[in-house]
Amino acid sequence: MTHEMLKHAILEKVRNFYCIGFDKDGFTFDERGYQLHVIDAARAEAWIKNNNQKFDASAAWLVRMEAITVEQAKRLQDIYDHRHELTHDLMSFIVDPDRNLDTQMFVDAVKILRDVHRFWVGVERDIGMFEHLGDVSLDDITPASLALLQQCINAYIEDPQNQEA
Repeated sequence: MTHEMLKHAILEKVRNFYCIGFDKDGFTFDERGYQLHVIDAARAEAWIKNNNQKFDASAAWLVRMEAITVEQAKRLQDIYDHRHELTHDLMSFIVDPDRNLDTQMFVDAVKILRDVHRFWVGVERDIGMFEHLGDVSLDDITPASLALLQQCINAYIEDPQNQEA
């Protein structure tokens, strides 16, 4: 679920940033601007080797926009690899007592997701989406899905002895 949320917040939202309107077929995009500022810039900075690496190019764009750090962008590949391992080799995690989930990977994924959402909220604030709410800080707005993920982390890492009623 976290991986899908990252894909949406990174890949789809960067693409949608270049939306310039819509017509009878749906949304229209500034294809030239997207190619230049996302794909070509990522290739020039050696983030990607070909046009098919749009997720990595989008992560690089977010680094340039100072939404996430270089380290976070690089960590996304580790997160993806672990997610792939979990989904395609789940049975080994169930039957092998020495095989453990990397909970730090989940914590890192949620932190990156929080930073990316914070960036997009900043973009929305800057274009006036929250004017009706008055003076709002970026930390005042948290998507419900992100709050739910944070609760999952908190529930998992809390010491069971601290949950006594």
